[in-house]
Amino acid sequence: MCETHLVRLLLWSACWLVSSGVAAPLASAAAGEWTRVRQVDGVEIYRQPVEGSDIPAVRGRTHFRAPVSDVFRVISDYDHFTGFIPSVSESRVVERDNRATWVYQRLGFPLPITDRHYIIKVVDDLHGPGAGVIDVGWQLDKARSVSLSSTDALLPAAFSGSWHLEALADHAGCDAVYTIHVDPAGALPDWLFVRVTERYVIGVINAVRKRIEVRRR
Repeated sequence: MCETHLVRLLLWSACWLVSSGVAAPLASAAAGEWTRVRQVDGVEIYRQPVEGSDIPAVRGRTHFRAPVSDVFRVISDYDHFTGFIPSVSESRVVERDNRATWVYQRLGFPLPITDRHYIIKVVDDLHGPGAGVIDVGWQLDKARSVSLSSTDALLPAAFSGSWHLEALADHAGCDAVYTIHVDPAGALPDWLFVRVTERYVIGVINAVRKRIEVRRR
């Protein structure tokens, strides 16, 4: 999910940022602080410095006009992410038990950016039946990921993320928070990668929104 977290039009984004004169420096807030950056398409974007990393975490806050259960079904449909989540060219569950789900994913990008692939461990917390709150969190499973071999895909240095879903009072909609922290282990400038990640967070949230609408027709 999370991911969590680049866009298929990476080169277009880079050109747009440069031509617009946008060179956003990384936030200087202390670790643990979330700083609101902007709002786009009904999504509030925040950054948070991460200790030991030059790349901050990025968070998107929004509302879905759908019950928590409907949103959860979409964001946990890992075997079908290629049909609606940006940049995901492969996604499949490789193992599942009563504690967690392990998912293999490959992110595809236009040249000259190299694809990334990895295995993440996903843990869900449903907070009990009828609670109206769901948390989904994932971490890069480094031990399993290093066993992957590919001549045209790299492992990210770090990847983690989460969804927090909380029902509104009428239970007809819910608040949602999507957070990712990604270190792609590449040569992309940090400031550019952060802006691209922000655009990706917005893209994922809107893709989930559209998927929910399609399923409800």
